[in-house]
Amino acid sequence: MAAENSGGKRRRGGGFRKASEEARAILSPVFRKRGFAQTDIITQWPQIVGPTMADQCRPERLMWPRDEANADGATLHMVVAHGWATEVQHLEPVIVERVNRFFGWRAVTRLKLRQANIEPWRRKETPKRRPLTEAERAELEQLVAGVSDPRLKESLRQLGETIFTTESR
Repeated sequence: MAAENSGGKRRRGGGFRKASEEARAILSPVFRKRGFAQTDIITQWPQIVGPTMADQCRPERLMWPRDEANADGATLHMVVAHGWATEVQHLEPVIVERVNRFFGWRAVTRLKLRQANIEPWRRKETPKRRPLTEAERAELEQLVAGVSDPRLKESLRQLGETIFTTESR
């Protein structure tokens, strides 16, 4: 399907799109089925509750009350790692407050927990660094010897040291 750009000309194809946009388009119907109008609560979970808590619990479903006359707010069903249910119960007011702050209104009033094995959120591990050898140190000094600005020289030296000592090199 061709689209029009600002000049009124037609262009072919959609161009490149971010993978996150495509994933959101694919996953939105699945999340909507589970009561999540937005995929953001799932994708932003570590930012909402913090990385430690995100490793131990996940939102599973958002259930809205059927009786709207007595409706307070939704119940957030969560999967909790074994051994963390008591901790999450004690932190329920904090978690509910953080989720509501994320939504911008009092959407959630309570949590319902289910214990299960869950995988921790994947974090980028920093590569292991080894000490710089004397030969590498001499090579690095030779590389930055021609730089006259002391701040730039030090920055380049630190960059070179990181490159030399990173295990994946």
